[in-house]
Amino acid sequence: MYKKMHVFRVKPDKELMDEIMKYCELNNITSGVVISLIGSLKKVNLGILKELPGKFISKRMDGPLEIACGSGTVATKDGKIILHIHIVVSTEEGAVGGHLAGATIFSTAEVVIGELPFPLERYKDDFTGLNELMEI
Repeated sequence: MYKKMHVFRVKPDKELMDEIMKYCELNNITSGVVISLIGSLKKVNLGILKELPGKFISKRMDGPLEIACGSGTVATKDGKIILHIHIVVSTEEGAVGGHLAGATIFSTAEVVIGELPFPLERYKDDFTGLNELMEI
């Protein structure tokens, strides 16, 4: 099913979304599935959809935090790579999840992306106000 599996590590103090994007650009990944994302964070900014069309609130948390799980997609919109990743992070008190808007790595992040053999594109959906996924 996958064209290729990509497994890589994001090192301390790096911005997680930036590093995943750089990896995708360097390896020409324009269509894929973020199968696994685990590690630890110094801080995270999550987006939580509260209202349609496309009204998010931001939730910022300072760490240390554990990435309990993460998954998402790699697609394109208008020729640009679009990452859409959701994560669950935990503290000693509990866990919270949402759309990954940004995060700084504490010790490491391990990322597994399954590159797909067919293109995924995003388009602006008028009802949701979001860039929705479609297979071409």
